[in-house]
Amino acid sequence: MQPPTSYLPPIARIATFTTTQLLDALAYLKSLYLSEVRGSRRRRVVFDSFDDKFFPSTFTTNPHPNHDNDIQLIRSDPFERSYAIRWLTVLISQLEAWEGPSQSGKVPPAPSDLQLTRAHIDTLIQQAASLLAICAGVSAAGRVQRVFSFHSSIAGRIEVLLTDIPLENQDYGSVGAQTWGGACVLAEMMVEHPDRLGLRYDPTTSDVVCPPRALRVLELGAGTGLVALTAAKLMQALPAWKFHQTTVVATDFHPIVLDNLRSNIETNFSIPSTDHDYSIPITSHFLDWSCFPLTKTKPDVFSSPFDTIFGADVVYEAQHAVWIHECLKSLLRCPESSDTSVGYPPAFHLVVPLRPTHALESSTIEAVFGWKHDRQRVAQRELVIFSKEFIICEAHDEARIKSCGDNDVEYLYYRIGWSM
Repeated sequence: MQPPTSYLPPIARIATFTTTQLLDALAYLKSLYLSEVRGSRRRRVVFDSFDDKFFPSTFTTNPHPNHDNDIQLIRSDPFERSYAIRWLTVLISQLEAWEGPSQSGKVPPAPSDLQLTRAHIDTLIQQAASLLAICAGVSAAGRVQRVFSFHSSIAGRIEVLLTDIPLENQDYGSVGAQTWGGACVLAEMMVEHPDRLGLRYDPTTSDVVCPPRALRVLELGAGTGLVALTAAKLMQALPAWKFHQTTVVATDFHPIVLDNLRSNIETNFSIPSTDHDYSIPITSHFLDWSCFPLTKTKPDVFSSPFDTIFGADVVYEAQHAVWIHECLKSLLRCPESSDTSVGYPPAFHLVVPLRPTHALESSTIEAVFGWKHDRQRVAQRELVIFSKEFIICEAHDEARIKSCGDNDVEYLYYRIGWSM
């Protein structure tokens, strides 16, 4: 990758470049200075479960180490960052100078081959201003758009476009307005092994294993919706799902988060896919774990239980595990004989980070649910932990530079379901 001083159009000649060329330059700066979500790149998985027939250990490495090293060197170069900031500042100033005449409907004569409309100018200013804030620090950038790309050996490339928005007045309840590493980890695992993450795809036959009724998928605490959107896009990319009914529901409780979640769903599914003549239905809904079990009249979407439920970075307070446990009692479908015979019992797939500041909260998961092998057979089914894995991820590039590379992020992955 070239540094900004070599790649960007010369500052003195910005007016001679086309809209497409300027947008390309902005896309380049975004790919360079917009850090990836912290702890979202899996490095290896440490197996820690008795249920090894279902989830064997895996090892994932970065396939492009040299390219990443180049990006890190450029990103950490203060001169290159300073030049990028100067270039963006000049671009915004020039665009604002052109914007004045354009508001009257006239195209300013300054650019030689740049036919700017008001929409062009607004788009360029918005993107350049956001990038200028990103170069000064992501937290100052306001709304940030990211493209998450996952590779599937059976479905090809799965891409999800998400918008992160700032926390509302530092409101802790609006943390879902931003994408966290656990969602990236869970989405990537799902794309690599949809059969193991409850999407009932049989890689040996390239078909899906589904009952006559529709497959129902739910994400708790969806936030920006990465996991639910990835599930819907993955199933849409698999031709076998064309002949089976399914529905995906993404939930959260904070109004600002829900608004952004709906917007992300519309962004990814507003236009029908050009590769398929069908679309997986996905919707967003309000769900407050603290009061849902006690709510007598529930929305129709929750009137039937779900086959597969996802949760990523959703246990960050001590009572969360208790609330989720109570919600799962009515939301997670009890297994039938057909589920066990094909190896796809209903399950809650949970990924939580191992944060030193939230050690107590994370430990409540095993205290609330307990382990399958610790529970003696009882007449009534219970929600138990079937398996657990430790997942080790690399921190984002800037964190690795500051810590000389020793700054891993660890996650726990639980598969929870009904005792048989």
